[in-house]
Amino acid sequence: MPSANGPTDLPDSASPTLRLVQANEAEMIESSTMNADSWRGSLDVDAYLEREAHLRNTNLNRNGGITYWILVDTAASPTVEGVRRILASCETLRKRALVARSDGHVEEMISHGIGSVYCNQAFRGRGYAQRMLAELANILDTWQQKEGACPHFTVLWSDIGKHFYARFGWNVYPSTHITLSPKSARDCIYGRPKTSLLFAEDIEDLCTLDEALLRSAMAKPASSERILRVALVPDAATMQWHHAREEFLGERLRDRFPFTKGATVDIADGRRAWCIWTRTFGVTRDDDVLNILRLVVEEEKAVDEQAMEGKVDEGQAESKQGAVAAVAAILEQAQLEASFWGMSSVQLWNPSPLTFKAAKKIEPSAILVDRDDESITSLRWHGKVPPEDTKIDWIANEKYAWC
Repeated sequence: MPSANGPTDLPDSASPTLRLVQANEAEMIESSTMNADSWRGSLDVDAYLEREAHLRNTNLNRNGGITYWILVDTAASPTVEGVRRILASCETLRKRALVARSDGHVEEMISHGIGSVYCNQAFRGRGYAQRMLAELANILDTWQQKEGACPHFTVLWSDIGKHFYARFGWNVYPSTHITLSPKSARDCIYGRPKTSLLFAEDIEDLCTLDEALLRSAMAKPASSERILRVALVPDAATMQWHHAREEFLGERLRDRFPFTKGATVDIADGRRAWCIWTRTFGVTRDDDVLNILRLVVEEEKAVDEQAMEGKVDEGQAESKQGAVAAVAAILEQAQLEASFWGMSSVQLWNPSPLTFKAAKKIEPSAILVDRDDESITSLRWHGKVPPEDTKIDWIANEKYAWC
């Protein structure tokens, strides 16, 4: 296909003829071909385009779940195939979200995750990405929102530091992680709680329970009237989108299908803990990582709060110790899976104090890393702006939310 993206006359980024518009089918392919070197990993371009088509067919992305945006000059003529000159591009993925007011009133709304922000190398340094983001911020104020919908938020993950996107209102949020080494069975400590592996058919029920637990936790009044709590819903469609990626890549790059999707364990006091994971395949084996998408301990927050307030009795202390042991067993199972797939590490984003304690139990050298150059979680509030001193807490800011 002839490209409409040759380095011909380029408009000023402030030109009134620039517009951020939805890409047509041919432009979507053109845009993905342009950005392939940034995100294809070890796939060739054709396989990368095939993967993107595969993801468009997931439950999360069907029926308008993903939108491809391109910045174009409306004064320029498209090619005979209908491809306009693409100055910059990005995608938005529709996501279910929750917002809890300080009194515990929880509302469900539509959010969007922004990804694949790209500017053609030949067009960089001209302000096109900035123009695109400014236009996108305005569009997302109402995009796919019901009339009269309450204020909402959008999110992105910056790979270019903490400052660029903040200029357009996407403020930086905690972006920490812990990394654990793969572990073979002979290196495991016997006597930990027994784990069970999770498979695709287990995900929907666990996600339904997880959402109920999350809603219940957010429905508790906040400690201050100046706190808003927000979360992206960890639903099955989101997990399946991640798993569609790893399944395509596992078969294409490793000639293996990733059947296991996580691990669960019973805690002695009748609660459960579980994690859902995915395998991320990089350019080299050293870049291959088993990512924990979501880790859940039933009633974990309540136990942690009691501990911080000095209200934990002997039975509660034992319960917390049981939870730490359970999470340690889950993380160790993830290490085994990483070893089985020849991956370089296990990574878990923004661990809770309990999870970090469990990680130190199985790998004493584990440290909390504060990312400052890639995958930096960022959030922008849309609609009526809360009072200046209002704190917006992002609950469950974990890898599952990424796109």
